[in-house]
Amino acid sequence: MQDGSRRRARLILIVGVALALVAGVGTFVYASGAKSDQPVAVPTVAVLVAAREIPAKTTLTPADVKLQEFNLDAKPAAAMTTADQALGKITIQSISVGEPILPTKFADPKNPSFVVIPASFIGPDGAPAPNSPNYRAMSITVPDQNAVGGTVAVGDSVDLMFTFQFDPASKLQRPTPLQNVDFSAKIILERLPILARLASVYTIRVDALTAERIGYLQSAGGQLAFLLRAPKDERASGSTGATFGDIYTNFHIKIPEKITQ
Repeated sequence: MQDGSRRRARLILIVGVALALVAGVGTFVYASGAKSDQPVAVPTVAVLVAAREIPAKTTLTPADVKLQEFNLDAKPAAAMTTADQALGKITIQSISVGEPILPTKFADPKNPSFVVIPASFIGPDGAPAPNSPNYRAMSITVPDQNAVGGTVAVGDSVDLMFTFQFDPASKLQRPTPLQNVDFSAKIILERLPILARLASVYTIRVDALTAERIGYLQSAGGQLAFLLRAPKDERASGSTGATFGDIYTNFHIKIPEKITQ
């Protein structure tokens, strides 16, 4: 009798342990399955992207860019991550909406680009604002001896002086006896920004009408010269031009006399 009781007790113990093991395994499998059903968090990073279509030669403003979350493994290696890295820079390529902002989209500081119309005259849509100046970029050739020894650089502000020989008989229908063939010099434009330079060829910003007038002066002969302005000097020159009469009056040039033999 005692042996039978012992066997039954052992059997019950073995069955209990087996049931406990089965329950434990089931609980582990269930917990593992529940964990696997939960989504795995993907690391992200904020990337600077275009908030609108940005054309080439645009100076970036805060309205042009925004931060957007990207999966960390999808972020372009060189993508900018703060607005400060891009604001004020000039694009050399167009950038589409949502496209990451990359350093390759901007002009090289060693070879800066330029904009024809300043950012202050550009509307929210990237087009020139209504009633903004009808600006154009044009190139003129000014030899070094007439460009402050060739020291005029990109970003400088200059006045443009034109000197030519004027013949009243060839230009006027009714020249007067007091009008004479003579040279005339005049500052014709002031505060011109130098946008680019290649040797003695300079790119300046002027409105369309002024561009036509400069084109005529370049074809008419004479000489163009740059007068370099000091930084932040916005004063008008107040000049009226010069001919021999003005030179004689102000510099007291001695007039050569004819001699008799």
